Amino acid sequence: MKEYRVLIISDDESDHQALSACLESATPTRFRLTAPDRSHRPLEALLDDAVDAVIMAGGPGTEYLLRLAQKNNVSAPIILLLDEVSEAISAQLREYGAQDYLLRDQLQRQLVTRILDYSIQLKDARDQIQQLSNRDGLTGALNRAGFRAHLERAMDRSERYGFNTALLYINFDQFSNVNDNYGEADGDLMIKTISRRLTDKMRSTDSFARLGGDEFAVVLEDVSSSIDVTQIGEKMLAAISMPMTLSDHQVSVEASIGAAVFPDDGRDFSDLVDNARSAMQQAKTVPGGKFIRYSDRLLFDVAGSNSLAAELRNAVRKNQFELHYQPRIDLNHGQLVGLEALLRWNHPERGLLCPGEFLSTCEEMGLMRTIGYQVIQHACSALIWLAKQNMGHIDVAVNICFSQIQDSRFLEIVKDIVSRSGADASRLEFELTESTILKSPGAIKERMNELRHLGISFSLDDFGTGFSQLSHLTELPISALKIDACFVRDLPRNPHQEAVCTMIIEMAHRLGMRVTAEGAETHEQIEFLRAQNCQQVQGFYYSPAIPLQQLPAFVQEQRFKRRERMFS
Repeated sequence: MKEYRVLIISDDESDHQALSACLESATPTRFRLTAPDRSHRPLEALLDDAVDAVIMAGGPGTEYLLRLAQKNNVSAPIILLLDEVSEAISAQLREYGAQDYLLRDQLQRQLVTRILDYSIQLKDARDQIQQLSNRDGLTGALNRAGFRAHLERAMDRSERYGFNTALLYINFDQFSNVNDNYGEADGDLMIKTISRRLTDKMRSTDSFARLGGDEFAVVLEDVSSSIDVTQIGEKMLAAISMPMTLSDHQVSVEASIGAAVFPDDGRDFSDLVDNARSAMQQAKTVPGGKFIRYSDRLLFDVAGSNSLAAELRNAVRKNQFELHYQPRIDLNHGQLVGLEALLRWNHPERGLLCPGEFLSTCEEMGLMRTIGYQVIQHACSALIWLAKQNMGHIDVAVNICFSQIQDSRFLEIVKDIVSRSGADASRLEFELTESTILKSPGAIKERMNELRHLGISFSLDDFGTGFSQLSHLTELPISALKIDACFVRDLPRNPHQEAVCTMIIEMAHRLGMRVTAEGAETHEQIEFLRAQNCQQVQGFYYSPAIPLQQLPAFVQEQRFKRRERMFS
């Protein structure tokens, strides 16, 4: 039987003793009495989601604490413990949010347990009704009313605890064509399928809302940087664009996503939503799926002289793109064994921008091939520099998109870059995603085999987030799998993520492939992955992506930490 946690707020030890005697003798045993930590304020204890009911002793501060509980949307029913009560006092306390009351001279087991049972059941029933009224019937996501309430609470928490909350505003591109060509039933199926895909990309603290038709919103609480927001947005774009089967046809849609971050991009509900929607509308000005962070300084009008398109052309001409490198660490020895090259735009006004703010537009403008070859050239130069620093054992991985690898001149140009640079091609790794491979498996396989003869190796990035067709692992020359960060985020507390990671690691070992976990941020994640024999990790636990020149200092720091652990 479920055990309910009952919080008692009273300075009188005899209250604790009397209530403990009543609840411990309850049959069946179903209540556990707890008291707030003396180092915390009472409100912090009331806001604990694990509390099922509260018994609060009446006193001079009761009215104030009840009003505070109302203001902060405390969900647990509050039962007052009083010496005496009148009808007027009872009505007044209910007005302040008290569910019921108990009198000290009438504390009997049956009465106390009955009032607790009734209060908790009533609260559960109200929650169910609230849940139904705040949910979209088709997807189970929050509806507009639920979204507003949740976002306002998230903004309050952000202000109270000093973290950022991001709002993603999502709109599908040309979704009406699906309804027109396949009918509303298949349109609903697509909405539900994409909804499931989006929720799979979210953390347990995030929330998802359907605002109507093909418009959605995602609330991301406690995001540490705009890079995190961009990475999540990019993964959602990739998830949305994955093909699905409707009426025996492979169909896919793309989306435009706009992001606004509280408090930087808006300090109240209306401003934050308007700015996120504005960013989404700016994203829709260029065809194809794209993610844009709200900005009042950069215009995303493809026709204007100050447009993103014009700025990107200028960036290519002036070589404003650069690479930062995220270290990949061997878990057995704690040593640096690889780097993932990540593109950054050094914008003259906005500073370093992440790929989510410009990469999809580069694709639409046909700039990606040029930029992609520049990235490979920079990576080869990095390999030469590493060799000069006596770090020639380190691999450098480069992300390759479909528009690059399907280019008829790709093999010839890569050969030329490797030859001219003098880089060791066996230290160059190309990372492909499942969505890239799915677009043309036969042609991709042929191109990979050609590149493999140069010594270049391949890894499958974001493994597990796409269709995960296992035939790719046996038919393509893939030497490594990269576990997507969404399967690492809640380790080791999430049993589903534990199971997925363990399965991928075991499968990679059996196939003779190296396995790397992305997004490792905590010691607990590292220890779990090490225990499962995951060979390599990358993530903020060791380092974010850094300029190449900072690597020697990073390596020295890792050596110092290893020695420190050995002698500690």
